[in-house]
Amino acid sequence: MALERHLLLFRPAGMGEAAFEAGLLAALPTGATLALALPDSALPALAHAAGRDAQVPDALVRLPDGADAAALIALSDAQRGSALAGTRHAVLSGGDAIRLFFGLRRLPNLTRAAFHDYWLNHHAQIGRRLIPPYTYHQIHADEAATGALAAQADLAASTYDGMVEVHFPDVDAFVRQLSRADVATEALEDEKNFIDHSRSQFWAFREVR
Repeated sequence: MALERHLLLFRPAGMGEAAFEAGLLAALPTGATLALALPDSALPALAHAAGRDAQVPDALVRLPDGADAAALIALSDAQRGSALAGTRHAVLSGGDAIRLFFGLRRLPNLTRAAFHDYWLNHHAQIGRRLIPPYTYHQIHADEAATGALAAQADLAASTYDGMVEVHFPDVDAFVRQLSRADVATEALEDEKNFIDHSRSQFWAFREVR
């Protein structure tokens, strides 16, 4: 499977949200995708998040191979941003207007390989039952490729072991899904077998391009 290249970017202090979005769109390479974090007040308290964590990026960019990220990074707070390269597993394929972002870090007793194996070969089965009609993608971080991308982009290497993407048509559908008892119990309980929730970040983004 081909590796994907992702930038996790933060808006500089003093720059407005509209200016940040316009700048990123103008600098976005052909074939890249952009998603922007919803406002801090967008989500009610959910089982996965009591509010937006300061480590949640303001923008998520997926870069096509060979694309130059310099202009994007120049528009961001490079001291806070990071880069991640990884392999996408489309457990439930597709996309939509609102993206659940879940940046995962593994429990300290697991190797990255064991974490990825449990996530894809066990936890994904729960996703296949509980997530339809929505989408579900796992992006498994590759340490060496992440380091190379970070060096090329002059950003920190992301310490996430992977990222979750689930897409919804709107915020109401997002909230309904995450508020379901089976999602807030079965899925969340199984996550405790491999995810360190204290070091993982969760939020909703809107797809821009």
